[in-house]
Amino acid sequence: MRLTSKTLQFPWPKDLKASDLRGWLKNQLRIHGDPLRWAITAVHHSAQDHGAVLQVEAVLIE
Repeated sequence: MRLTSKTLQFPWPKDLKASDLRGWLKNQLRIHGDPLRWAITAVHHSAQDHGAVLQVEAVLIE
């Protein structure tokens, strides 16, 4: 078992409500390892496609 710290970016799907964001993000993080602790540290809005990109800092168990 090894702990790693990562900063990841995920595009926020336009059809995903904020109330469903937590579960969706946990599933995205599981691709990289088992999330121990995580936080959304920034939201970047794109003027071109009117979408958002979430910056997530996480400690993962690999």
